[in-house]
Amino acid sequence: MFKFIFYVVIFFLIGYNYGHITRGTVFDNFFVMLFSLFVLIFLIEWIFSLFRSRKNANGQEEEASISAFEGELQALQAEFGKTWDLKYNNHELTIVNKYNQEELYINGKLICEKTRSSWYSWLVTSQTLKGKLEEGDQSRIVKVKLGGIMSLNCKVYVDKELIFQEKIKYNVLTGKVKEKD
Repeated sequence: MFKFIFYVVIFFLIGYNYGHITRGTVFDNFFVMLFSLFVLIFLIEWIFSLFRSRKNANGQEEEASISAFEGELQALQAEFGKTWDLKYNNHELTIVNKYNQEELYINGKLICEKTRSSWYSWLVTSQTLKGKLEEGDQSRIVKVKLGGIMSLNCKVYVDKELIFQEKIKYNVLTGKVKEKD
């Protein structure tokens, strides 16, 4: 909390007097100002980390905080993981939603898989999985749409016919399921 208040005070003082401070200098350019603020933040964080490393010379507290973070991340991944098992004309459809991966299984065989491997892949809020159902000489297209911003939507289509739909709303403050449609 101290760092947040410190940053707010520093940015307020710099931002309020920025025009007078930088008149006629190279820092009059907006992009140079942003770069210099990033450098200032980096230097302040570096100084704080030096003090923190001296304070935690034994390293036990730092390891505990890392393991606590990993535990919270695993709990979050388990909370938002969901599996749906459906039956359609003697076929078993399994849809698996994990923290960073979506999978479609037809009759126990992995048909389609989407993985979020980079930070910008999270900008797309939903994923579409596609596969084929083989029924004799006829094949049907299975399409699964998974995703949402504040909820998890799962819609399953077979040849453009909606056969399953579920929406799970999450409470952002508690991280638990708020309601299920």
